[in-house]
Parts: sequence; C-alpha cells; structure tokens
Amino acid sequence: MNCENLSYPLINRLRQTNPVVLTVANSVTIDKVADGLSAIGASPIMSKEPAEAAAMVKLANAITINLGTITEAQLKQIRAVLNANTNRLPVVLDPVAVGSVPYRLKIAHQLLMDYHFTVIRGNAGEIAALAGVKWQAHGIDAGQGHSDLADIAQQCARQYHSLVVLSGPTDFVTNGQDVFTNPLGDRYLALNVGSGDMLSSTLAAYLALGEAPLPTCSLACQAFAFAGVQAAKNVRGLGQWQSRFFDELCQLTSTSVRKRAVERMNENND
Repeated sequence: MNCENLSYPLINRLRQTNPVVLTVANSVTIDKVADGLSAIGASPIMSKEPAEAAAMVKLANAITINLGTITEAQLKQIRAVLNANTNRLPVVLDPVAVGSVPYRLKIAHQLLMDYHFTVIRGNAGEIAALAGVKWQAHGIDAGQGHSDLADIAQQCARQYHSLVVLSGPTDFVTNGQDVFTNPLGDRYLALNVGSGDMLSSTLAAYLALGEAPLPTCSLACQAFAFAGVQAAKNVRGLGQWQSRFFDELCQLTSTSVRKRAVERMNENND
C-alpha cells in the first residue's frame, strides 16, 4: 500500500466535521493531547469519573484509551467507558510502556481479551511485548531489538484482530496482511514526550470520519509526521520545535501533505 491509495481530502474534512474524541488520558501529556486534537480540527473531551462514562461516550465520535499513568481507579473508568460503548465507536488503545512494566502488560492483555479495539498504537517495544516478541524496551521508549518491525506489527494485528500502528522513525500500519510504511519523521517527534499519545488520539479523530481504518490511519500518521518535519526546519531545540509543531498541526492541508508524500515517494524510488 502506498500514498496513492490515501484519501488526502480527509485532512480538510476533519476540520469541517470537528469530531469529538474522548480520551482516557495519560496525566503527563493530557494538555498536549487536548491541544493537538484542537489543532487538527477535532474536539477533545476527557474525564476521570466512571459515573459519567455513559454520558461521555454518548457525546463522543471516537475513543482513545491511554495506559500512560494507569491506576486502579482509572482502570475502573476505562472499563466503564468501554462497557458504555454499545454503539461501537472506534477505539484506539495506547499501551504505554507495556514492554517495561509487567503490571501494565497484564492490564493491556486483559483489556484486549475483554474488548475489541479498532487500533493498537505503540512503539516497537510496546507492540513487541503485546505480540510476545523478544525485545529490550527502555522505559516509555522503544528500546532495541533485532526483529523485523513490519513483521512484529503484523503478528500483533493478527493476534488481536485489530489494526496496529507501530510508530517510530518509520511508521508501520497493518491489518495483519497489508502494510503501509510511512518514512516521514523527525528526531524531535521521538524527543518530545507525548508525541505517541498525541498520535493515538489523532488516529481516533480520523477514524471518527467513518472511512476504512487502514488507509485512514496511514493518512493520519503521514499528516502528523509531516507537521513534525515542517516544525523542525531551522529550530534551535525542543522547546522551539514544540511551539512550531502545534502551529504546523493547525496549518495541515490535504494539498500540502499529499505534495510532500509524493515527493518523498519519488525520492525513495530514485
């Protein structure tokens, strides 16, 4: 699958539609996620109270579940949200650091057994842990391993019958068979704590548009990475990049992302 199969008009349509994304959030990155959703044209909503889960789900067009600062209380909230999702809104799972923390891996496995997730989005260490592939994760970071990343993503997708987005310097998006590879990226996306969390909720926003998950998530990854690359031009450091990144997310258009994607594809074919 390549960029010719992607529906770039969805970038503009997202702003016109303004879908509501409910995120059970990582408290470390909650502000970045909310601002990132607003920047791309979505409407963020967040909650910590299980008693309002049904009302929140009723308001939402898509859901993100983030395990970044998981507690027993938040797990209760997560289950309340997923139980309330009777209309089957698209749900993205972000299994933060499951490759490093056995408790989180146990929770992720249990949630994946009890509920169906439209998408699982994680770095190489997280996706490898879920797939049962040997890998040396490093805290919340991807860590190191010697396996084929596309194959790891495919294994995970087949195991849980979900679309998998393995994000990193190169993103791999797969349904277990077809694979989209996104080579756009920048080192600041890895340095910035919260890039993955923001991407997970971005995926949910795009899924809310109701199109096929594989090309939709592939486009979301490409647009997100494009903003990161644009923000990195002539910056002095991470702080300046972060500010510019939000600016670039605000300015994403179907035309600009498609143009850069085609240019990069042509570069790779030369």
